[in-house]
Amino acid sequence: MRLRSNRDQGISRAVHRLFRDATLADAPGLVICLATRIPALVLFNVLIPLQVAYGVQAIVTRHFSQVPHYVLLVLLCAAGYAVLWSIGGFTISRNGVRGSSYVQRTVFSNFLQKDYDFYSNTYFGALGSQAVQLRSVYSEYSQIFLLGGPSQAVTIVAGIGVVAWKSPILALVTLLCMAAVLGFTVTMSAWRLRLRRQLSEANSDLAGQIGDTLSHAPTVKSFASDDYEETRLDTTLAAWAKVQYRTWMSSIPADDGRMLLAAIATGVLLLMAARMYQHGTISIAIVALVQLYVIRMIAATQAIADLIKQYENVMGAAYSTMKTMLVEPTVLDPAAPKRLPKNSLKISFKDLTYTYDDATAHATAVAGFNLEITPGEKIGLVGYSGSGKTTLTKLLLRFMDATGGSIRIGGVDIRDVRQRELRQAIAYVPQEPLLFHRSINENIAYGRPSASAKEVKEAAKLAYVDEFVDNLPHQYQTEVGERGVKLSGGQRQRVAIARAILKDAPILVLDEATSALDSRSEKFIQQALWRLMKGRTALVVAHRLSTIQRMDRIVVMDKGRVVQIGTHNELLKDKKGIYATLWAHQSGGYMGVPDKRGAVNENAS
Repeated sequence: MRLRSNRDQGISRAVHRLFRDATLADAPGLVICLATRIPALVLFNVLIPLQVAYGVQAIVTRHFSQVPHYVLLVLLCAAGYAVLWSIGGFTISRNGVRGSSYVQRTVFSNFLQKDYDFYSNTYFGALGSQAVQLRSVYSEYSQIFLLGGPSQAVTIVAGIGVVAWKSPILALVTLLCMAAVLGFTVTMSAWRLRLRRQLSEANSDLAGQIGDTLSHAPTVKSFASDDYEETRLDTTLAAWAKVQYRTWMSSIPADDGRMLLAAIATGVLLLMAARMYQHGTISIAIVALVQLYVIRMIAATQAIADLIKQYENVMGAAYSTMKTMLVEPTVLDPAAPKRLPKNSLKISFKDLTYTYDDATAHATAVAGFNLEITPGEKIGLVGYSGSGKTTLTKLLLRFMDATGGSIRIGGVDIRDVRQRELRQAIAYVPQEPLLFHRSINENIAYGRPSASAKEVKEAAKLAYVDEFVDNLPHQYQTEVGERGVKLSGGQRQRVAIARAILKDAPILVLDEATSALDSRSEKFIQQALWRLMKGRTALVVAHRLSTIQRMDRIVVMDKGRVVQIGTHNELLKDKKGIYATLWAHQSGGYMGVPDKRGAVNENAS
């Protein structure tokens, strides 16, 4: 419990730091706001009630000629208040917009810096909800500390000051009554804040599950799993409802107790003022003045209590997002980064080991892997499923760090290079290319945003995107839907390959880049890839061996190790080897049957 309390306090402090920095993002506007709002509040909370009290005094003493004078002063104070309040309102609105933008950029940047494994274990729907939620609660936070808080504080300080000037004893009793109300509110707030944090996490889980299910709606429909998903949601909803009910119920004793204390305080002060007037200690005008300020102060105290309740909501809602933001990445840039050489990008894997170790698995995916790839060499990587091929590509891209051994490019350990520079040197086409919900043109240009429209179309032509794009309603401006769902798997892969072609990086990593293509498209794409790979270092992962039979060398992996290495024809000579076995399984389908010398007749069936 103590550890949880310390963690919760750390998260709360982090929220305050972020919101403080966001508020200071427009420091001049903040200064103008405070310089106008505070004088406006003094005019409204001190001078206007004081002039009203003096007017009452003039009426009681029958000095009616003085009443217009006090009315004029009230009007002048009201006009000054309106002008200053409007100026402050403009600047605080600008400050709020800039602060909200600062929060949103910070959250977005923070989420983008997370590790590959973080995204593998997190609901994307929850992240989207959290990223927007923190920005929205900042607006409430700024309202509390820049509008509501200062306004009520000035009201109370001014009221205590004026009442103390006229009746110190009434001021003291008023102060004690307000302290009782606020003390009760703060005590209840600590309890309610814990519930708000739990509710924040429950909301995040609920949003994540809904987002995950809806993003896979075609799968749900294809398996007729509507009832199953609704049952899963009911379970999550039940957990959410339990916390939500406790949170709502907690407001009943908090609100009722606060209102009861405020009513008692008002009654006590009214009785005291009446007794003092009865004994001639104060005049009726002073009674009116004091009651006017007491009513204002009690109202301000109630307002502060409401602000504390609003603060609970803000901190509770911010909790899950900040908790996510504070997850430290494990893949870090070096303190003193080195640069990759521009040429001779030899790739060396030395005693490379990677072990998955989390709550659900503990398995070695790569074990003592050794390989050297000379500049410009094309390497095919094959093996049974689970042999470590895709893991190897992720280690090369430093999506995760090896648990042993090293990877060097141009003699430089990739852990000594900034991640951005490393990945800029590599064009990567993953096994399941996902596209942005943007146009085809934007998705291809993502490989090099500065590319011209002509260069984008040239890359698209090399990847045979032009074969299908002309038939789309808006051609290159056609939006492909979330994750590219409006395109077929083969079309998505062609767009991804065009993106890699446009990037024009010295190293290519292709992980099953042609797996979703039909035989005709594959033939065209292979021609494009060979043109792309000319003069570049390439690492190509493939289950379809037709993709890699022309490689300079083919590396066969099993259980994370290199078990065979050679050219296509050399590997076929080992009839009992994994490569020959894989080829035998595929030769009747994809690329024909090898003859006695290992050569392939592409027309054979």
